[in-house]
Amino acid sequence: MSTLEPQTQADQQELEQHTELVLEAMINAAKADGQIDEKEIQRIVGKLQEVGADAEDQRYVLTQMQKPLENGKLISATRGQPELAAQIYAASLMAIEVDTSAEKAYLEKLASGLGLTSEVTRRIEQMVGLQPV
Repeated sequence: MSTLEPQTQADQQELEQHTELVLEAMINAAKADGQIDEKEIQRIVGKLQEVGADAEDQRYVLTQMQKPLENGKLISATRGQPELAAQIYAASLMAIEVDTSAEKAYLEKLASGLGLTSEVTRRIEQMVGLQPV
């Protein structure tokens, strides 16, 4: 049995909560520059399809994309969980092309709120293939 599979109901709930937070991070990153472009939508929907999300899940995500940007839930959910904070930051990076000053500022603010040092964010950026600007 894989150690990645949830072993208990509590493990399953935690996995679902983390998945929801990662998805929320991706959506928020796409909103960072004030607009969600077609590439960002396709990138997020593609990730949903990869993990087997059904049409209802995809509609939910598209609805969430229309809501205002808000990171408080993400930041508070990661307190004391540096691995989850790193996942949130990595998911945010993978959701967008960091090509505007608004997106760069958003990521800096997110990293700060998540308690990630510049060294950690640089390593995550390298892992996801983000080119230094």
